[in-house]
Amino acid sequence: MDNFQGAFFSYKDFRQSLHHRQQSAKVWKGTELAGLRQTLEASDVDIVALAHDKSIDGCAVTPGMAIAMQWLNPGVTLNGHAHSWWHLFVIQCGSGVLTLGDADEVSVSSGDVLLVPAWTRHGFVNTSKHEPLAMLNMSNMPQMALLSNFADSHGLITTQP
Repeated sequence: MDNFQGAFFSYKDFRQSLHHRQQSAKVWKGTELAGLRQTLEASDVDIVALAHDKSIDGCAVTPGMAIAMQWLNPGVTLNGHAHSWWHLFVIQCGSGVLTLGDADEVSVSSGDVLLVPAWTRHGFVNTSKHEPLAMLNMSNMPQMALLSNFADSHGLITTQP
């Protein structure tokens, strides 16, 4: 029964807890990201969340915002899906096709910046023969998680023969 015991805080302390601490500047070195990716278990899609410290809470890099590096291997499709958070993708290398809605397709390649608003159906296909489609992915997913608006993420990835 002790596991269900709640706690009490003064309203003043509660209000103080709502103030976000000042974030310090951070640098994530590309060589470290590349090395980390090489140590990940082989999969069609690798995603590494960047964090401001070594805690899972650190994945909200700045209040309400997450940043991740995402790699889609050659020939892999990330099926179309929609959710309550927006994405800002910056294509780092590779080439592919972004599908928006039910039919709109846009070719993407290194240097392209893509804004996908919340609830916009989107998916990717890596059309490169030999290199991953690497994307810097920024979103307001932590903000939406606080509002409990997560969508089911099962069944998003397929591999083309």
